[in-house]
Amino acid sequence: MEFTLSSFSLSLLIFAVVLLLLAAMLFSRFSKEVRWFGGMMISVAVWSACQGIIVGMSDLEAVMFVLNIEYLGIVTVPVFWLLFTLRFVGKDQWLTRKWIVVQFIFPVISLAMVWTNSLHHLHYQDAHIYEFNGVYGLLTAKGPWYIIHTTYFYLSMGLGVFLLFRRFRTTEGMYKKQTFIILLGTLVPWIANILVVFQVGPFNSLDPTPHAFMIACVIIIFGFYELRLFDLRPIARNKVVDSMKNGMLVLDRFNRVVDINPYMLNIVGKSSGQVTGFNFSKLGLDSTSWVEMVSTDKEMNCELEVVVGGKNMVFEATCKLFDEGKHPYEGRLILMKDITQYRKDQNRLEKQASELKNLNLTKDRLLSILSHDLKNPLGSLTQFLDMVQSGWVSDQEFRNMLPEFSQNIKHVSGFIENLLEWAKSQISGEHMSCVEFNIGGEIEKVISLFGTSIEKKKVSVSFHSPGKTLVYADQNMIQLVIRNLLSNAIKFCEQDGEIEFYLSDHQDNVEVIVKDSGVGIPQENLKKIFSSESFTTFGTNKEKGTGLGLMLSRDFVLKNRGEIWVDSTVGKGSSFHFTLPKSAPINPQPDPNTQKEVSKN
Repeated sequence: MEFTLSSFSLSLLIFAVVLLLLAAMLFSRFSKEVRWFGGMMISVAVWSACQGIIVGMSDLEAVMFVLNIEYLGIVTVPVFWLLFTLRFVGKDQWLTRKWIVVQFIFPVISLAMVWTNSLHHLHYQDAHIYEFNGVYGLLTAKGPWYIIHTTYFYLSMGLGVFLLFRRFRTTEGMYKKQTFIILLGTLVPWIANILVVFQVGPFNSLDPTPHAFMIACVIIIFGFYELRLFDLRPIARNKVVDSMKNGMLVLDRFNRVVDINPYMLNIVGKSSGQVTGFNFSKLGLDSTSWVEMVSTDKEMNCELEVVVGGKNMVFEATCKLFDEGKHPYEGRLILMKDITQYRKDQNRLEKQASELKNLNLTKDRLLSILSHDLKNPLGSLTQFLDMVQSGWVSDQEFRNMLPEFSQNIKHVSGFIENLLEWAKSQISGEHMSCVEFNIGGEIEKVISLFGTSIEKKKVSVSFHSPGKTLVYADQNMIQLVIRNLLSNAIKFCEQDGEIEFYLSDHQDNVEVIVKDSGVGIPQENLKKIFSSESFTTFGTNKEKGTGLGLMLSRDFVLKNRGEIWVDSTVGKGSSFHFTLPKSAPINPQPDPNTQKEVSKN
């Protein structure tokens, strides 16, 4: 086999080497989106090198062997070109793995037709060597498959040019210059290949297409460096969009996923191949706000709650519409910003503000109680003792007033006891000693403790119990709750009234009921009864009530994971209810402020 080196073949071989070096540089220095262009350069290099060898050979059999290798480059050039163009113009929804594989099916068929041409002659019907000015060329008679292959070649190149031309018309500034450079580079090999296909002049046997691609690649490489062809797209897209800590999603006007960044993929828990090119419903974000956002023709902001990695997260979603060409809404850009921590901080601040408000109300109530319910009895007692000391009050008058002063001192004593317990309960880090105990036994102890008051007012107290009933709570706290409820019941019962205790055993808790036949609670006071709002009431014997005991009872019940409420009818009596758990909590005890409190009428 004889090979004659000419300037024509030498230029092709040198060009092939240069293209390979440039392709290696693209693969090492630029992003994966540009590597489709690098793949096309390798295909052109194979085409060029083989063509450089063919023009120096006169042996037909050897030429046909090299031609089979040359077609490895020829059939893949339009595929790599189309993939590169789609990536450049932003048609990422087409670049799914399945669609890319499909694009290589026809080139494989064409390659098989060329390699088996001697069996069917569908690609070349005839071929022989032709010499022109010392350069050898292959003169062929085209078969039907050659026409099919050429049609596919031009359709792929034409689709790429159409997409580039459309982008050229709808963009401005740097984008427009970039697209113009690629269009200019595309026209050169297009024209050269037309000369070969239609056998114009000497181009029937000599193929100038590799030289034309050399010129095109030089033009585009010039764009790489001088005009920074890929500084905006896709290089900046990868460096900025892919590394941003916000989710980014681009939908076309049919709500198909065009582009999605890694952060958004992490939110939806899917890979790019699972969603790109598919409808937005494939993302699995099916909340009402999400559906509204992708279906409206207006830009909007909303908050979306999404479970990411098993954790509930809150995102601020912003939807921007694209307006391009004759379509009023070409697509939409959706950005999702994680505001989970912001929402937690906001909720914590709102909770703290509510707690501060309640503390202020409690403070105001406490000051009111101190100024009226503690100051007045002590002031009256001090004034009376001064009168006795000055001789203004006789011994008989003093003895007559002793029972009333004794009652006032008992009232002040009970008030101070509740006040001290309340102050203790407000201390940060209060220690609770929860144990399992018989709640019925505690009720019996409290009833016995109030024996004198019960007998004095001639009130009937009964206790109905299903038997030994165990609860899990702080025993001292619950005893104080029972004492306060019984004290109030006695205070608001008439002479010969009736008070009943009931225990109701439920699955997870025990309900304690304190029912009296007293005067009842007016409707306007029912909402205040467990709150920090101040109000004063008087018993049937003018016993003063401040509400501090009920407020303290409410706090203690909630701290022990229970609920407390009241049913009351004016003139018929009241029924106080509270529940206590039967067993210790599985998890650590929650904040008592989060427990449920109910007021029923």
